[in-house]
Amino acid sequence: MRKLIIVVASMLVVVLFILQGFQQTHPLPEPENTRQAAATGEGVEDAMDAIYFDVSIMGVQQATAESLESDFGVETSCLSAVYGRYTDGRFGIADVIMVVPKPGEESAARDLLVTIRTSRAGLFANYDIYGASELAENGVIYTLGDYYVLLMINDTDHVRDLLEQYIPV
Repeated sequence: MRKLIIVVASMLVVVLFILQGFQQTHPLPEPENTRQAAATGEGVEDAMDAIYFDVSIMGVQQATAESLESDFGVETSCLSAVYGRYTDGRFGIADVIMVVPKPGEESAARDLLVTIRTSRAGLFANYDIYGASELAENGVIYTLGDYYVLLMINDTDHVRDLLEQYIPV
């Protein structure tokens, strides 16, 4: 019995010693909830870093007005700002695109996001990579303060929570 207690205690010490070294090597940025701003881009990069921290899909690139025009053929003159990231589509889909419409251009901004979603759904209709077709077809478009947001990524509920956590509204 005594030997069993010594063996169990030794194993417990070894396990605790091993687990002591396991710490997150790249900590996520801490959200700053004290900020007050409307669609200034504050917190967007921190939110994107948190969202894409565990995304293993290659080919992720920054969303800009120019890249949306060239990659999706949309007119971005109705937007005052573009934020987010999206994938090139070769390895699946993990897109989070946020736009800020110019005053009075809200409908055009929403239509722009619908066009991007439709474009992505069409791209993956012929070849479905890692469930990308379903993600594109079920892409979520919603508003977050002054931002119009398009989510075509796994676990959209978690992504929405992160956006709400990092971006002041």
